[in-house]
Amino acid sequence: MTTSRWPRVAVMGGSIGGLTAGLLLRDLGCQVDIYERSSEALQDRGAGIILLPHTYRYFDEYSPLDTREVSIAPYWWTFVDRRGQVLSKEPLGSLISSWNTIYRGLLSDFGEDRYHLRKEVTGFSQTEKKVRVRFADGEEVAADLLVAADGINSLARSILNPPVSPAYAGYVAWRGTIPESDLSPAAAEETTNAMVYCLMPSGHSLAYAIPSQIGSLVPGERLMNLVWYYNCPEGAPLDDLLTDTEGIRRPWSVPPGFVRPEILSRVRREAEETMAPVVREVVDGAEDLFIQVIFDVASPRMARGRVCVIGDAAFAVRPHAAAGTAKACDDAFALRDSLAEKQGNVTAALRHWEPGRLEVGRNLIARSRWIGETYQVQCDAIPGDPRLQYGLYGPGN
Repeated sequence: MTTSRWPRVAVMGGSIGGLTAGLLLRDLGCQVDIYERSSEALQDRGAGIILLPHTYRYFDEYSPLDTREVSIAPYWWTFVDRRGQVLSKEPLGSLISSWNTIYRGLLSDFGEDRYHLRKEVTGFSQTEKKVRVRFADGEEVAADLLVAADGINSLARSILNPPVSPAYAGYVAWRGTIPESDLSPAAAEETTNAMVYCLMPSGHSLAYAIPSQIGSLVPGERLMNLVWYYNCPEGAPLDDLLTDTEGIRRPWSVPPGFVRPEILSRVRREAEETMAPVVREVVDGAEDLFIQVIFDVASPRMARGRVCVIGDAAFAVRPHAAAGTAKACDDAFALRDSLAEKQGNVTAALRHWEPGRLEVGRNLIARSRWIGETYQVQCDAIPGDPRLQYGLYGPGN
């Protein structure tokens, strides 16, 4: 099969899902350009990432980067109560890294020649044979296939589907990191080889080690990552929480440095009253605390004509199954396989690809909701319950 049979591909969004799609389709023989709206390489501060096999499959099969050399393998999945009393301790069996580490590895493999920064897509149109993509700077490009990996606030999703508004889950996530070396000896010992879940009267929080900013995996040199799921009713309470230091009400997140001091003081007092000491140390010590709003998004369609949406652009799921990034990568592998099976016929490949991906997305969003409701709303999670294990297709897989 000659290279000329393979479509020219434009990827909208240069995050982990977009890069994985770009790499796989390029390796198939496509000419691929990735368009990222940001002005510089992406960063996701304070974001640890659970590496499900679907997330690191590209590295295992194609990349010189050994995922195990840039990740941590904590042995224990430990549950504690608000006093720090251990409720359950089970083997974990997952790799943990940082978002930045995985992103940098993929970007290094893709290269920068066809990774275009400052390219905000403002629209697209398609004919039977081509899709034309328009950018904010006035440029237009033509491609045979547009892969939209443009996240939860996806422009492509809004064009392909009837209006699909993100549904607020009823809680946010406080996130942040501190140097592992700043932990007390007791907290350092408790978290060195464990992911610690704290079950609280009104929800849960977790702390675990991730690679340092320079990638160190050495205990004592790593970062301790915090995720604290925090209930906040929609309306005035949520509006107040998301109003930043400049008086702007943020829709998706409040980044580090923009959370109002009185909000930080309030939540640290709440942590003092409700959270196990090992997790509270991260809340107290983190200088980069920020807020991520938790939403559900479920698209009725993922493809139309020569355009498809992958990852959070199609299904934004609560983080509890640790499968959002895994799904984006799995979407990309399935797309590659469909294009190969249909010998580069874009419309036939997308028709073949879409039904299975919709099923995966619907199942994952339902499972992630159930886990979130169990931990955060009903507050009746059973420590060590295997149904709560991470996984894309189900607990543990």
